[in-house]
Amino acid sequence: MKFAKIDVSSSGSNTIVAAVAGKKIRVLAYTILAAGAVTAKWQSASTDLSGAMSLAANGGAAPSISILAPGNMIGLFETAPGEALNLNLGGAVNVAGHMTYIEVAV
Repeated sequence: MKFAKIDVSSSGSNTIVAAVAGKKIRVLAYTILAAGAVTAKWQSASTDLSGAMSLAANGGAAPSISILAPGNMIGLFETAPGEALNLNLGGAVNVAGHMTYIEVAV
């Protein structure tokens, strides 16, 4: 299991986890909080993995699965092999948080 900090503020695509050759990035849990109103969507490179989430100022999202159960690594979503995990913002607003993920060999 790996962990990543989320702290982005540029409009458009922001890399959260860099691409890993021959592996998919599978997100198990994340928490994000927006400093202002903005839309955010997860992407595999430039392909959408989620719809645009409308975040209010000081609002956020925190979905997760039970990663405590043995073998439960299904995850919320994953990138295509060899693609970066990006968080695309609809405006230049700070979005911060953290995430738990695994790298899956293909």
